[in-house]
Amino acid sequence: MARPTIKDIAQAANVSAMTVSNVLNGRRAKASDETVERIMSAVRTLGYRPNMSARSLVSNASRMVGVLIPFTENQNQLLLDNPFYAEVISGIESALRTNGYYMMLAGIGERTVELDTLSGWGMDGLIVVGAYREGLFEQLRALDLPTLLVDSYIEDDHFYRLGIDDEAAACRATHYLIGRGHRGVAFVTGVIRTDGVVERRYAGYRRALDEAGIAFDPSRVLSGSVTFDWGLESAARIAARDDITAAFCTADLVAAGLQAGLLKLGKRIPEDISVMGFDNLSVSRMIYPALTTIDQSILAKGRLAGNLIAAILDKKDVPRRTVTDVIIIERDSVARRR
Repeated sequence: MARPTIKDIAQAANVSAMTVSNVLNGRRAKASDETVERIMSAVRTLGYRPNMSARSLVSNASRMVGVLIPFTENQNQLLLDNPFYAEVISGIESALRTNGYYMMLAGIGERTVELDTLSGWGMDGLIVVGAYREGLFEQLRALDLPTLLVDSYIEDDHFYRLGIDDEAAACRATHYLIGRGHRGVAFVTGVIRTDGVVERRYAGYRRALDEAGIAFDPSRVLSGSVTFDWGLESAARIAARDDITAAFCTADLVAAGLQAGLLKLGKRIPEDISVMGFDNLSVSRMIYPALTTIDQSILAKGRLAGNLIAAILDKKDVPRRTVTDVIIIERDSVARRR
């Protein structure tokens, strides 16, 4: 069966093809409500779907936004293995769809970065989550597309950026634990990379210790990967020490693993060791005890990213740097220590 066209819609609705085109492309000012309803009824009846390739040739715009997730720690990890990415991408897709854009999602291993194929996608713009300066950066710049970096500290006027103040957020989390009597606070995290989110959170942890007059102990820093398994592995090291009474994890996924490991080793949470996370993923409410954490509103951040790139592509005035707030969510995993 032949694919229905705008002319078929026009004939069925008894209007001109130009009127159909105007209505389908959002230009409805000259069409009555009754005309719009007839056209949309014909669209539903005939099963009309717009030809995006033809539309992009006419308008010189594909209405397509590429969303890239660089694999920065484990080149074999699954794209949505970390629930953080699933949540932020859900927000991005929702906002893009609302703004009339479509999403093309790809994961990229930084040691085998090949972005040449992106040009063939005919994208209008890019959203890149968690990019570092090495590897991916120069190739992204060479694409010369409007690009929004989410959770990245690349300083370059070619890009727009969206994120939180990671150093201030981590400092606040560490102060929260110190304020509850914990002077032996471990820092459990992924790889600490130059100009990355984790490096900023590490700086915030160090700053809070310094402001509280607590000597920094490098043996309390456990750097591995942003995974449940790393938290699980870290539990044995923390449980073996009497000087650590609390742990600040830079991701809820790590904190969930740490809590599971500590409980398996017979440690009570929070009576023996308090645990604090970062992100406020849904898992933070599901584990036992429920996790005290930093909420950075991931879904809302994703929606904001989608709205920002849509505004950029629609030639609206958008700041180069957008910073969102965080709050502490108090649950059951942190105790006040006398």
